[in-house]
Amino acid sequence: FSSIPPTLLLATLYASISGLLFGYQMGITGGALHSLISSMGLTSAQAESVSSFFFIGLMVASPFGGYACDRLGRRSSILYTDGVFFLASLILFLAQNYNSILAGRFIAGCASGVSLIAAVSYISELASAEHHHAHRGALVSTVEASVSLGFLVSYLAAYGMTVYLDYEEGWRLLFGAGTFFLAAVQWIGMSKMPESPEWLAEKGFHDKAHAALRRITPRNLRDSDDSSLAGRLAEAEAEVRGRSSEQVPLEYGEVNFFLIDDCPQIKHYWRQAVIVAFLAIAEQTCGHINIINYAPVIFAEVFYNYNEEEAAKNGDAIASELLNTTIILGVVKFVITTFVLFEVDKLGRRFLLKAGAGTVTVSLLFLALAFSVKLEDVESISASGEIEYSHSHYQHVLALIGCTGVVSGFALSYGPITWLVVAELSPSSIRGRMLGFYTVLTHGCAAVISYTFFSGQAVHGEAFPFWLYFTLSLISFVFIIIAVPDTGGVAGSDVDDVESILDNTWFWSSDNPLSFIGRPFYTLCPTGCNKRRNRSREELGRIDSCFDDDVGAIDESPHFSLS
Repeated sequence: FSSIPPTLLLATLYASISGLLFGYQMGITGGALHSLISSMGLTSAQAESVSSFFFIGLMVASPFGGYACDRLGRRSSILYTDGVFFLASLILFLAQNYNSILAGRFIAGCASGVSLIAAVSYISELASAEHHHAHRGALVSTVEASVSLGFLVSYLAAYGMTVYLDYEEGWRLLFGAGTFFLAAVQWIGMSKMPESPEWLAEKGFHDKAHAALRRITPRNLRDSDDSSLAGRLAEAEAEVRGRSSEQVPLEYGEVNFFLIDDCPQIKHYWRQAVIVAFLAIAEQTCGHINIINYAPVIFAEVFYNYNEEEAAKNGDAIASELLNTTIILGVVKFVITTFVLFEVDKLGRRFLLKAGAGTVTVSLLFLALAFSVKLEDVESISASGEIEYSHSHYQHVLALIGCTGVVSGFALSYGPITWLVVAELSPSSIRGRMLGFYTVLTHGCAAVISYTFFSGQAVHGEAFPFWLYFTLSLISFVFIIIAVPDTGGVAGSDVDDVESILDNTWFWSSDNPLSFIGRPFYTLCPTGCNKRRNRSREELGRIDSCFDDDVGAIDESPHFSLS
């Protein structure tokens, strides 16, 4: 990294705070849970809604993130969303009732949805404009790594609040002050950074675009390579001039609601659509977000027969030593995610997905067994004959292994790999729509799965959520083995290669009669999408021919969809 220009490095670090904010917002729920229930008198279902409403905000705002970036600029979008984070933090800090808390969480989710897209767009374009594109992969990967770091920061903040301050309404500081501080650091830093040269060139700000390119070019190349800067700027301007006025860029996972008539025929990509939908759902139904958020509660239930609502009424806090477990889990998640980001090409997408999903599935089985009545020890028998149970040492070990395994397996697979597989499977002509579909679906599933932990335990017993997650994870694991191909080295623009690897996967091949069941139903696209179908792939640049020549900008930059 020593060869990266200081401005480019700083811009990447400041923009990556969007990922930090995203991870912090997801992880802080568990740490703030006890003080929130205690001070506001919330039920378990209401506490679940505090987590769920953040994902609802993400689901609502994410489809419009790309549109905001195109209209306002990448850097400006980040600055504006920091302002929205300020508003959310103020609402949460001053909240006087349950509805205000939900409103603050929803607004924070909306801000995260746009901020993440803007950050990935910004870093990707700065790295693309950098001399020789030398560090693009590593720079863009910082956003994903910062999400895991955000979880760790939230756990450290919750631990410090519980152990050192012991503030009854500590959730106000965790939700409000913590969010405000991170957003303020990003706003101050980003206000001094240049805008994306590519966006400036597209909008016709030629002098500003040239100045931005100079700022992210190494000093020793600024003067000697000025002609190269001008050449790169000219290429960007030529590309912009070549686009028709009707084009709407489809980038970074947004959904285009304005070109419905121009959608490709779904029947051509039904196999990709099924894989994307399955991975989006599997990423959340494994219950990772609940397990990592409520790890202190899980351990307290196993070690101390802890009940959150009863503890809140009695003023009993979770033992501080149990909060250490979340810090350990946060470190594990961050280390493994960072490792995968830099080793994914060597290990392979499919191998990591199988290894991670298998680890998650086995770990969920351990957690389910940890709460099984058959493994409990009899603690005492009352005069009325009622038996009181306590969890055995075997269950303690199973719970520790289970929680650690779920977090490790997720960091090994779903977290960093799913977005990559989705992007590589999707043809360039529909990649934006496919990633948008994936983003909305996975956040929607996260909002639903947030209601299954406390509510499930209250209705069906402590073990129910883990048995549910195990069953769903097992189904996902089997699907990954038989239906998800290794997409390493395949570009979505190469339709032939994508179709070839799917044909060579047994589940989608002609050898499996089930693969033909869904085909007749994927005919939703208007017949107008099929115009000029007979034109050669070479003439269309190997992009699927169900698009007219004057519709749909092509984007082959990396895409992220973070969890």
